Amino acid sequence: MIRIQYSGDKPIRTLFSPVQLRTWHGLIRSLSMHALQAALAAVILSTSVSSGLADDNSPFVYFATQDPFTDGLPTKNDVYVFGGVFASGAFGDTINVFGADYTDNYIIGAAYGRDLVDIGAGFVLGGVTGAAIRFGQDDDTSGELWAGARLRHQGLVIGDLAIAPALTAGFSAVTGPTEIERDREIRYDGDASFLGFVGAELSFRVRQAPNVELVYQLHHRSGADGTIGDMNEGSNANTLGIRYRF
Repeated sequence: MIRIQYSGDKPIRTLFSPVQLRTWHGLIRSLSMHALQAALAAVILSTSVSSGLADDNSPFVYFATQDPFTDGLPTKNDVYVFGGVFASGAFGDTINVFGADYTDNYIIGAAYGRDLVDIGAGFVLGGVTGAAIRFGQDDDTSGELWAGARLRHQGLVIGDLAIAPALTAGFSAVTGPTEIERDREIRYDGDASFLGFVGAELSFRVRQAPNVELVYQLHHRSGADGTIGDMNEGSNANTLGIRYRF
């Protein structure tokens, strides 16, 4: 219901019901997600098109078999700082970034990675270890530690933009479960304190700043279909962060 108060013939205040306020909040959130999607697409497109001829010795589009932006020895170490939002769905639902069912629970953290072996064809094997804090409206604050092996590719190069996939697989330990993990502990009669960890990511960097990456990662904990902790799904969060390579 909308109620308008008048002073003479001029409206001076409009009051909205709680239902309408929630409706407007949902509309604003939906528009914000579409605006973010459009902004990311515009940034990627403008970066790749505007300066694609910076390296005349390479084709405009190709899959890199070595670091495309580094002269001499490639960097081996990296530090990654990120933040993200937990989603209520499974891994396959959460990877649909703009269609995931997000909660009011969050994660912020950092990770250190090191490349160990170049195994050819653009693939590099390394390791990652990280720590994070999990908190939110429904969750008690908890900590998380994880470590795993990382396989990454040098990526698809489009002009001055490199888009590179990577996958980290290992183990994760937490000081306490999130609300979603607690519900799944009850469902599976399991224990979410120690689970498997998977970090599926896509990174973006430009030739003009070769040591800095914008990174999307799906932060996933699970029991590998009951193998660990008698759990199936644990929790999933979509994260965005910055990685510095050195």
